[in-house]
Amino acid sequence: MQNELLQIEPIKAFEDNYIWLLTREGYGGCVVVDPGDEEPVIKVLKKRGLNLEGILITHKHGDHVGGVHALKKRWPEAQVYG
Repeated sequence: MQNELLQIEPIKAFEDNYIWLLTREGYGGCVVVDPGDEEPVIKVLKKRGLNLEGILITHKHGDHVGGVHALKKRWPEAQVYG
């Protein structure tokens, strides 16, 4: 039986911020929260073989939305919620 518990992990971004990665054990999709920089997200997702399915934006400051365009370009099927 698949573990349905949501796992929330930080991805370090910039000098003083985090992008949050939401996953479930045994499931290859994920969601990121406030991806101000795409590079750390891409690095973690490639390393773990995850497919970006969603992007959650809590507000529109650059350090929270700066990576959205590049992530959508790489994973065009990912839904953006804000």
